[in-house]
Amino acid sequence: MKETAEIFKAFSEEFRLRVLAMLTDGREVCVCKLTEVLKSTHSKTSRHLAYLKRTKIVSSRRKGQWMYYKLNPKINAETGKLFDAIMPFIIGSAQSKKDIKKLDELEKIEDCKTIKKCVK
Repeated sequence: MKETAEIFKAFSEEFRLRVLAMLTDGREVCVCKLTEVLKSTHSKTSRHLAYLKRTKIVSSRRKGQWMYYKLNPKINAETGKLFDAIMPFIIGSAQSKKDIKKLDELEKIEDCKTIKKCVK
């Protein structure tokens, strides 16, 4: 029951829902690009990503000095069902569409050093 409560907590935060909307199509995104789209600080973005990682909704990998996040391909069935149920509502929002469009623009930039908010 505790795991289910943690999943609902993960879905209860707008910031985390915006992150999940950007990762829904299966892409892997550097934390600096998420930070830029969300107009946030690196530490705030990382804190929310760490929460999503603890709940096993996202996974991460390090490439040099940057961390990349994506939806966890090994998400458990129950969490997957919850995720599938709520994401159509999230992805359809005006904010998510705006975020995804901005991320698409940033994805053309291969080198994170050129993104102004990218920090180590």
